[in-house]
Amino acid sequence: MIETYSQPAPRPVATAPPATMKIFLHLLTVFLITHMIGSALFAVYLHRRLDKIEDERNLQDDFVFMKMIQRCSEERPLSLLNCEKIRGQFEVLVQGVMQKLNEVKMDENKFQKQKGDQAPQIAAHVISEASSKTASVLQWALKGYYTMSSNLVSLDNGRQLTVKMPGLYYIYTQVTFCSNREASTQAPFIASVCLRSDGASERILLRAANTHSSSKPCGQQSVHLGGVFELHSGASVFVNVTDPSQVSHGTGFTSFGLLKL
Repeated sequence: MIETYSQPAPRPVATAPPATMKIFLHLLTVFLITHMIGSALFAVYLHRRLDKIEDERNLQDDFVFMKMIQRCSEERPLSLLNCEKIRGQFEVLVQGVMQKLNEVKMDENKFQKQKGDQAPQIAAHVISEASSKTASVLQWALKGYYTMSSNLVSLDNGRQLTVKMPGLYYIYTQVTFCSNREASTQAPFIASVCLRSDGASERILLRAANTHSSSKPCGQQSVHLGGVFELHSGASVFVNVTDPSQVSHGTGFTSFGLLKL
């Protein structure tokens, strides 16, 4: 009788790493991450520290340079310093600083000038005065709603605005007049803005004409003049009319002014 037997099947080998291996891998991962973070922080600290050391070194160099200048100024006979070279370096440094300051000052002046150009300033605004109805040059008064910048312009003899600061000015005027005469028998009413300069004859800058009204008792009409002109210091402008007796001197009717551009 033949006896046979079967061997038991081998047990499968476990492929999963043991618990100690898992713990080791976790610790290694944590160590590597911590090492990377620490290295990065140390690099940042080292970079900032080097910058600080560089700044301190520059300050020390500046202090040494100033000390050398002080010694050269004392003119010690036994000094081993090359004072001529040191003085030359100091002069170049001072010239560079002064040039920078001048550039900054020029930029500020340019900005202020541009700022002033962008903001026109009312130099003068006056209203008519009814004290003289026979003179062809209109009389003006500082009353009511008026403006007079004393650093830019002045009112001389109550008739002309004299410019103190040269530049571009917008000159304007409004003259209101009335008449109940027949238009066919009355010449046009003419208003003119004239300029008087030192050493020069008078000349007309602006002029306008308007016909009289035949309405009764009085038909109000206005003449408007305005323009931009370059005026020099001492120049005077005034308003001339053909018939001053017809000018209306009520509030806001007749005015004259300058606007500094």
